[in-house]
Order: sequence, then C-alpha cells, then structure tokens
Amino acid sequence: MINTDSIQLGGVNISAGSEGPRIDITRLYDDGDNSIVLLGVGNVLLTDEGLGVHVINDLRESYNFAPPINIVDGGTMGMELLSYMRGMKKLLLIDAINGGDKPGTIYEFPHQELETYFTEHISVHEVGMQDILRIRALQEDPLEDAVVVGVEPESLEIGFEPGPVVRAALPEVKKRVLKVLQSWNVEVSPK
Repeated sequence: MINTDSIQLGGVNISAGSEGPRIDITRLYDDGDNSIVLLGVGNVLLTDEGLGVHVINDLRESYNFAPPINIVDGGTMGMELLSYMRGMKKLLLIDAINGGDKPGTIYEFPHQELETYFTEHISVHEVGMQDILRIRALQEDPLEDAVVVGVEPESLEIGFEPGPVVRAALPEVKKRVLKVLQSWNVEVSPK
C-alpha cells in the first residue's frame, strides 16, 4: 500500500492531510539566489512594446554578471511574475513607457520615484506591475532598491523588432542598466 500522506513529485513535496493537498511552494520556486532581478517586460510581437525583453536578452547574451543576477524575460506575464520575485531585494525593470514625451525619450525612475511612475506614467502593456509589487510587498520585506528604465514608444504595430526611433535609444538604455547594476556592486564583463 502506498502512503498518500506525503509524496515527492519532481523534487517537490506534495502533502495531503485534513486540509487537503498542499504543495511546498518554497521548494517549487527556490532556484538559488534571487537578490537582484533584472526584469524585461513587453510584447515582442508589437514593435516598440517589446523593448524591455529585447534589452534583457541582449544583455544576457553579451555580458557576464558577478555575483550572478536573475535575468527574467517577463514578456506579458501578469501575476505569474510573483514567482520570480521571491527573495528579491533589488529590482531593475526595463519597459516601454507612455510618459507623454516624444518617441525615443528615455525615462529612469529611481526607487523613491516608483510610486510616481506607477500612477502618472503608464506601462504600455497590461502587466499591472504596481499591483504585482504591492502584493509582493505584502508577502516579503520591502525592496532595498528598485529602478525603472524605459523608452517612450513610437509604434505598437505588429513587428518583431523595435522601430528605428526606439532602436536608436537602446544603447543608452543598456548603458543606464549596466550603470545601475554596477552601483549595486555587480561586476559586469563582456562575454
């Protein structure tokens, strides 16, 4: 006879008791040090909206980071992003931002300005980052630091790459991202 009180499934303990089945979420999402998260969000099928994902993918392919950081392609995920934020102490978010300035304008919001970012400047996509960060704040200690870097989009047409105006801004975006990481004592070296 098999003991059904507790079983291993893919390295995760699943327990059953009077409350019903439970999954050990800590083990499910515990993939090592997650103290610094570099998160790119956006839809890569809509030209400029996907710039956050394009930036983080390029940085992942071009640089080594020591200590290692968690680089997350958040795409158009919503609440699923919470699983990547467990244990996070610092967040660097790359996004397309409707700030009202001319296309190609680069925005950078330090930690103390994040509330302004989430109330006055709207992310192009429907990720709801303000809600995700508020839920995360209820679950864990406050972030030590957070920065948002983004670009005003010109086009949200169907296309797999940012348009020329936003593409011209990407080297400066990458430079700012690397500068923030270095200020957090992350060593950056080309591959």
